Amino acid sequence: MLKEFLPKQLFELISREDIKNIYEIRLRVGSNILVNYLNELKFVSVNGLKDDEKGAILCTKEMIDTIIFKATNQSLYSYSEQIKQGFITLRGGLRIGITGEAVVDKETVKIIKNFSSLNIRIPHEVIGCSTKAFDYLKNDNNLFNTLIISPPGVGKTTFLRDVALQVYKKLPHLNALILDERYEIASCVNSKPQLQVGQADVLSGTSKQFGFEVGIRSMSPQIIFTDEIATKADVKAIMYAKGCGVQVIATAHAYSVRDLKNKSYFKYLLKQKVFDRFVVLSNRLGVGTLEGVFDNKFNNLI
Repeated sequence: MLKEFLPKQLFELISREDIKNIYEIRLRVGSNILVNYLNELKFVSVNGLKDDEKGAILCTKEMIDTIIFKATNQSLYSYSEQIKQGFITLRGGLRIGITGEAVVDKETVKIIKNFSSLNIRIPHEVIGCSTKAFDYLKNDNNLFNTLIISPPGVGKTTFLRDVALQVYKKLPHLNALILDERYEIASCVNSKPQLQVGQADVLSGTSKQFGFEVGIRSMSPQIIFTDEIATKADVKAIMYAKGCGVQVIATAHAYSVRDLKNKSYFKYLLKQKVFDRFVVLSNRLGVGTLEGVFDNKFNNLI
């Protein structure tokens, strides 16, 4: 898929390495092009990926415009709803984050134009990465309310996605809903998930508060999967699901259980013991290292 929209020279240079090991490609007008390769930043040079910037290639405005033009099939309009949210989702789950000049009307972003930076994220499915923890998440024929925590880029969403797949394999009687606010879990394109999430209903591109209310009302799920709890509105949505008797599997940015306790918007959820399980991931032994599964008294069950 990268070959379809990257400039030919750029694709040839980065493909000298194993593309399966590339997590992100960052382009900023006037700056060196960077690649996250196995969780290490590399410069794109005339000799391929390098640790130093000698011979590094600078990103131009023309590069960024060409990538956007090709990625949107020459039709920015057809992707306008995604663009104004700051990203484009493509086949295979590829996601291009976008920054530029936001056109705002009455505090609402109408579109982003004059693109200045791109972050091309290549998803990496790790089928079975949640199996070691899965039995600790099971509550008879359902799952416990579970929060998956880790620093950015350590595999929360990958783990969450695999839990959804394991539910399909091991608890197929459950009606599951994936609330994919940023198109990162199922990465639907034309309503079709680009990544393996089992047999779940998917609601994409909407806020958690709206998605939880509409999703519960319309699809009657027994369990909801969602990414990145970060605001008071997100907390309100979680509490709404709890009041409806719907289990929630969610993620949050935190380095540890202790770090989570210090985040103001989680203090209420922790006090109310909304989550019964906490999965902690790190990159200590590589991306997605499972540090533990904790109960609501923060005892490590593994």
